[in-house]
Amino acid sequence: MSRLHSWWQQPAQFDSMTAFLRQRELLRPAQRIMAAVAVFSAFAPWSMLISQREAQTVVSLAASAVISAFTLLLAVFFLIRWPSRRQSAALALTGTVSIAAWSLMQPWPAIAALGCTALAVTGAYLAVFHSTKALTFNFAVAIGTAAVAAHRLAEVADMTTAVMSFWLVCFPNIAVGLGIWGLAHAMGIYAQRAEQDPLTGLLNRRGFIDTIARSSAKPTPDQTHLAMLMVDIDDFKRINDTHGHAVGDQVLLAVADLLREHTPSAGVICRSGGEEFLIAVHSGAADHESLAAQLCAAIAQLPHRITASVGATTTELHRMRGSDRSGVLEQLVAAADAAMYAAKRSGGNQARYAPALSG
Repeated sequence: MSRLHSWWQQPAQFDSMTAFLRQRELLRPAQRIMAAVAVFSAFAPWSMLISQREAQTVVSLAASAVISAFTLLLAVFFLIRWPSRRQSAALALTGTVSIAAWSLMQPWPAIAALGCTALAVTGAYLAVFHSTKALTFNFAVAIGTAAVAAHRLAEVADMTTAVMSFWLVCFPNIAVGLGIWGLAHAMGIYAQRAEQDPLTGLLNRRGFIDTIARSSAKPTPDQTHLAMLMVDIDDFKRINDTHGHAVGDQVLLAVADLLREHTPSAGVICRSGGEEFLIAVHSGAADHESLAAQLCAAIAQLPHRITASVGATTTELHRMRGSDRSGVLEQLVAAADAAMYAAKRSGGNQARYAPALSG
């Protein structure tokens, strides 16, 4: 029961999956794929519209026309833009209800049963991008629609045909949804771990750059500057050589915890390599010197008898809204790094500040 409850409480993966696709420049191909899926989804209602079968009713023809228009608009939408999380959920759940309604409105029980299989498409999309609650809703609609279609089929055929029809509809809907959810969940965990430092749990350099680039694109009104701080533990090689790497790891963990404690909630922290840490903070002013001094003093108070050199710089946040966000970030990192080495050459256990970057 605990595993089922844990599965049920899984959050939507839309934001993380969208970020994953965008970072790897796969968002545009994903848009084209979704547009193609929407166009192919219109084949069944199109075929009903051009069919000359007399059994069709005004209701079934109207349903086919509405679904055809919806799928075409959906294809155009995906070609133009990628949806927001709410738009995505609304479109997918509308698709679920539309497929079920179209299937139930068909005058032929066999076509009604076949139409239910298309719910595997909406289930797959929900499994990749949205919560298990939304996926369960798709399951419920698929099973309910398949049951109604099977009951109608039993009246014109036989019970064996109806039961097989029900199973052939439910099996792909549930199996595909659960299978794709498992793969998407595993991929999400892999993507998260690929951006984490395995020892400290902080972001690694790539994850740090990507996170800052995303957050800087949509700052809050009170955020006007981006500060960058480089923290380097002084004489860390001596710690490893004298006390061993296990003690060195304990020092790194202690510093990582201290940085989490002292960095503002809007800040982003990473272990950029070895004994070096990077911190980026959005703020309403170019005041980054106090934070650098606080971190330097706090590290010196750790029981491990260590000190750190801290370099800091800042820039106006509007520079992060251009196309060269990564380039600006790299400049900030280089400036903070140069300031940190200036502190280290002066004896360590101090903070140095590079001039604010402008441009």
